[in-house]
Order: sequence, then C-alpha cells, then structure tokens
Amino acid sequence: MSNTIMWWGYLHQNGTIQVKRWFGDHKDYTEDCDGNDFVQRVVTPFAAPTREDAVTHIEMQLGVRKP
Repeated sequence: MSNTIMWWGYLHQNGTIQVKRWFGDHKDYTEDCDGNDFVQRVVTPFAAPTREDAVTHIEMQLGVRKP
C-alpha cells in the first residue's frame, strides 16, 4: 500500500493559490478549470507528502516562490 499523497492546484484570479487533493480522476482538475474565468493557471497532479509541501510546489511551478 502506497502512502503517496497526490495534489493539484491553480492560481485564482484574485491572486490566491488553491491547493486540492487529487484522487486519480482527471475530471477533477479539467472540468473544474476548463472555461472557468477565475482560474488563471493550473498545476497538474503531483506527489507531495504534506499540504505545506504541495503549496510550495505549486508556488514554485507558478513562479511566485523561488527555490
């Protein structure tokens, strides 16, 4: 049994970063984001051990945090 936690997220138009758990359904992030004017940029699913690590990963992918 794997204890890998998967996440995805996006940059909201108000400047906040939304972090969400991903449970393997691609519709979770495609249907939520496609055609949604509030979604500016999407970070597709990735593994991270904690929510804090997921936030850091998303911020780095979006270029709002430097390594």
